[in-house]
Order: sequence, then structure tokens, then C-alpha cells
Amino acid sequence: MFSLLLDLGREGAVHLVTSRACRAEAEVNVERKRPERQVALQEVFAVVVTGPAGEEHSEWAATLVHEGDVHVLAAARSLGASVLVTGDVTHFGPVMARDDLPLGVATPREFLLGGPASGG
Repeated sequence: MFSLLLDLGREGAVHLVTSRACRAEAEVNVERKRPERQVALQEVFAVVVTGPAGEEHSEWAATLVHEGDVHVLAAARSLGASVLVTGDVTHFGPVMARDDLPLGVATPREFLLGGPASGG
């Protein structure tokens, strides 16, 4: 599923963004757990735009998700994402069903089945 999202990003069908904090977390995780995948991760970041953390949305995000994931939701809102695509159903599941938020939250599968305009 993720490779399809990247292909859509390369083709310009979707605009992929992440925060500096999420990028740093991914780099640390790959370096620690799968160092042989560092080149592949840099290829991903060639398609994904990296932006600010979105601290201005942290208080709002803290009312919706687990404290460890506040930065992810806050950054998505700050970066103007229409949909936050995540596989973390444990922490983001409760907000995936909501339609009253300024952005949708969906699994990669839900997003791909619903199309770029879908919030999940």
C-alpha cells in the first residue's frame, strides 16, 4: 500500500507531507532497526515534503489523540493536509470515524480505496 502512495506522490496525484519530527523519528528507527534501508528511506523523502511541527495546533490535537501522537496530528493540520494517512489504528482509530475535524484520518487502504479527496 505504501509503495502505491509513493507512486501517486511521484506522479503528482497526491501531495505527501510530513513534519521534521516525524521524519527524524523515521530516520532514527530505520538506523536502529533496519540500517540497510537507509537509502530507501531517503528515496521516500525525495517524494515527501518535510515541514514544521505545527506547535500552534498541539493543544487542539491533545484533545483528540494519545500524547505521544499529538505532534503527528498537529503537524498534519499545520501542513494543510486534507487527510492524515496512518496505519496506527490503536492511537488514531477513534478520530478515523469522525467527520467533524478539519482533516480526515485514514489507513492507507481506506485512503486508496476512497481516493485523494477521501478522509476515510
